[in-house]
Amino acid sequence: MNTEEQFLENFIKGERFIRKYKLYLVSFVIIFVLWLIVSFVMDTIKESNVRESNEIYANLLVKNDDKILLDKLKNKNLNLYAIFLMQKLTQNPTNTQILQELNALSENEKIEPLFRNIIALANNDKSIFLKDYAKILEAYVLLGQKKIEEANVLLAQIKPNTPLEKIAKNLKHYQGISQ
Repeated sequence: MNTEEQFLENFIKGERFIRKYKLYLVSFVIIFVLWLIVSFVMDTIKESNVRESNEIYANLLVKNDDKILLDKLKNKNLNLYAIFLMQKLTQNPTNTQILQELNALSENEKIEPLFRNIIALANNDKSIFLKDYAKILEAYVLLGQKKIEEANVLLAQIKPNTPLEKIAKNLKHYQGISQ
């Protein structure tokens, strides 16, 4: 067989393959194009929501007590709303209304799990993911009360090779506790 015959034979085989799997190939192309369109639209909507949430948050930082903006932020982005409440709580730690709102948010499934633990820690609840951090804070309070032995026990419970290990060692060192 010469080259032209081989080329013609391969062309015919390719044509048969395309005829046989035409429906599958067209379906694949259509699904792929639809996926591209949907992902583009979803990304655009998500980006728009993030931009709008950030604008609302920036306006809330200027106008602290605007209830309309606060409700908009709560509806748009619960995580950013919780951050705003945490910021207000640092300005007024005894505000029970903010504490109750944060408690309700910490049980909401739409809030990021790690952020729920941060809220729980701010409310003096036990946090699963931040237990070493909670131990550091508790040990710091104990050291302030001159309960060095109890603080030493808590600081010794912090696992090695974690970022908090250095902080634990520093707290032991500055209180005269040798390792």
